[in-house]
Amino acid sequence: MANMFEKYAADREAEQKKIEKTVATPATGMSADDEKRTTLSLSLTVSDKKALKMMAAERETTIAAIIHEWVAEHMQEVDE
Repeated sequence: MANMFEKYAADREAEQKKIEKTVATPATGMSADDEKRTTLSLSLTVSDKKALKMMAAERETTIAAIIHEWVAEHMQEVDE
């Protein structure tokens, strides 16, 4: 039974390191200090939230980074 807990602990540690790496490295290449952050309260459907979480996990990034990328892409369209 100890092996089951050891495997769980090792898996959890690996997952935590992956999360820390993702949070520490912004997807846009900007450092966290380059731009002031603010909090946004957003209402989504449960399925949209799940989809965003899956996208973020697949890209090893955050939902905030995905939204930032979307905003940046659409701002370029407005500027053109």
